[in-house]
Amino acid sequence: MPQRVDWCALAILALALALRLYRIDVPFVDAHSWRQVTNADIARIWTEGPIDFFYPTVSWGGAEGRVGLEFPLLHVLIAWAWRVVGVSDSAGRLVPVAFSVLGVWWTYRLGTRLFGAPAGRATSFLMAVSPTVVYFGRTPLSDTPMLAFSVAAVLGYVAYAQTGLARYAFWGALALALAGLVKLPAVLVLGPVIWTGLAARGLRRTLVDPWYVAAPLAAIGVVGLWYLHADQVYLETGLTQAVFRPSGTYNGELTHLGGVFKTVSHWTNRSNLTWDTAREMAVRYYTLHLTPVFALAALGGLLSRHWPWRTRSVVDIWALASFSLVAVSLQGQIFHEFHQLPTLPPLALYVGMSLAPLFDAATYARFGRASLGLMATAALALLGFGLGGFRNSGAIEHLYRPDLMNQSLIDAGWAIDAVTPKDALVVTIEYEAYGTNSPMVLYFAHRRGWSFDKTSISPALIDYLRSRSGACYLVAGEWPQVERGRPDVVDYLKAYKRIELPYTAPGYQLFDLGCPAVARP
Repeated sequence: MPQRVDWCALAILALALALRLYRIDVPFVDAHSWRQVTNADIARIWTEGPIDFFYPTVSWGGAEGRVGLEFPLLHVLIAWAWRVVGVSDSAGRLVPVAFSVLGVWWTYRLGTRLFGAPAGRATSFLMAVSPTVVYFGRTPLSDTPMLAFSVAAVLGYVAYAQTGLARYAFWGALALALAGLVKLPAVLVLGPVIWTGLAARGLRRTLVDPWYVAAPLAAIGVVGLWYLHADQVYLETGLTQAVFRPSGTYNGELTHLGGVFKTVSHWTNRSNLTWDTAREMAVRYYTLHLTPVFALAALGGLLSRHWPWRTRSVVDIWALASFSLVAVSLQGQIFHEFHQLPTLPPLALYVGMSLAPLFDAATYARFGRASLGLMATAALALLGFGLGGFRNSGAIEHLYRPDLMNQSLIDAGWAIDAVTPKDALVVTIEYEAYGTNSPMVLYFAHRRGWSFDKTSISPALIDYLRSRSGACYLVAGEWPQVERGRPDVVDYLKAYKRIELPYTAPGYQLFDLGCPAVARP
């Protein structure tokens, strides 16, 4: 007998898509633009040239720029999309949108399998309207496919535990591998995956089941092989994007000639273990990740004892695993809201456990003729809470940043593109600190080269890149700060011609290091 169409679930999917299309066409200069542009940069290089999937290339690594990176699935899909429709911000964002909406659908299926269709609807509703899931669901960050595949992995193994059908375990293991490949922290989802067997079948039957032993081990093995390969690329080139080694450095020779290279640590340290940190993270979950109404609903689901232990324990283990990641990496968690995304699916399931009656037609049917009116009122109220929470969360002001888009950076990139040869290698000075390996200026200038900040640049380094590596130009952003803080660099650059950048903020200065400035037609 065919299953009935769940129109409520389809409406939630439509809402999820509509929210993710908000500001879909803006350039990648909203929140966390550096990480967005790093991925877009790789995709554009592959759009314009051959795709070497095992050796992603970045614009800030010199002429070759091979970088140790997570499994570049998102990057290659964006590249394929751009090859078809042309390079555009909208098309680049639609790829993560597809993953994000698919993740909403999988959370509906997972909630339904665990707690029934009403809970599945409530679970997916939170994933559809959560401000952070929405915002990062249209940004080219690998966290979005990681989130979708993590949900799919648990869904596959829950379905296998319930039915015994091997095809579900196969798809669960495949999703587990893909989740870990695209973003390494997703391996924590192995906890709820294995627990589906322990809760339903016990220790002995789980340990003798190859789908719970060999398949997850194979998935983790594939993940490990990829990241060993990525680390080997780093050892060969000195370039990485936060895979095992700290990013923000170059190979030994450039590091030796430069100044202070400041790298970012994500691990918890003593300074993070304060009440202020705890309060900041709690407020973030309350206002931004969940919004107040759904935060209270998640708490209600957590405290509820209505659901059978064997079923809800999967959610508890998942929450414990994901929040353990937050606990050990607070330094990175504080500055990157998207690092908390792995905690959202189990929290959404708690919301589903709590709000299931509001998404159940049987709840309203007992009111007879008033049932349709009550159902419509509840739907409008939930929609109002979702959209109101989104608007009041601060996501628009702090993540989308419609009034703080860095147009001056884009203008500078266009100007540099217009007055330098297409194949010219460019050195950039960006940011006060922590700016080494920045893709920003080079991406918008459509050039390759090297990126440094005020602390890591030096005259010896510039001279080496000019005389030994073929650097033809240097562009400095926030030039007044360079003048104040690095007089040695300013004195060195006085020997070279300064090129006018029309229609560009005065903070950007371009210097010809010895190659002729040939205007592009």
